[in-house]
Amino acid sequence: MPQGPPGFEEFFRCYHPTVCRYLLWREAEQSVLEDAAQLTMLAAYRYWERVGAMKDPRGWLFKVAGQRLDDARQARRRQGLLLDAATLRDRIATQDEVAACDLRLDIIHAVRKLPARQQEALVMRLQFGMDYEEIAQAMEATPATVRSHVHTGRRTLRAILGDCDTEGDRP
Repeated sequence: MPQGPPGFEEFFRCYHPTVCRYLLWREAEQSVLEDAAQLTMLAAYRYWERVGAMKDPRGWLFKVAGQRLDDARQARRRQGLLLDAATLRDRIATQDEVAACDLRLDIIHAVRKLPARQQEALVMRLQFGMDYEEIAQAMEATPATVRSHVHTGRRTLRAILGDCDTEGDRP
């Protein structure tokens, strides 16, 4: 196997699971998630000089991952291979009988119902603990816009989920 640029292998081991976790919150089908994650890491490899110098590359990775996710979904849709989220959710729920898993699936399913910008902002804030400035930079938006996306997304999740706690943290 050819040697990559210095530090990339460690970067890959560290950030590939993070990218996959981010994509898990946005995509139901494993093959689409895997395609998007691989394409994201390939982009990091191509732009390694820039990405490798970043103090915290998560914002860049999440932005690229979102773009690659859209590309992978579109390709699968064209090929007629994309399962809808409800079908996959039912398939997963029948394979795992743990109640906590069902709740997590309900939350993930609810997050996926949100508009894309709200999904991005909520996942980066609540799952990865990124601050509003970092998220704003990744989303090419203002911190105020990000706060609005997070607030609106939380309010919508509360309406969808009922009594489940979607507060996570307060701005």
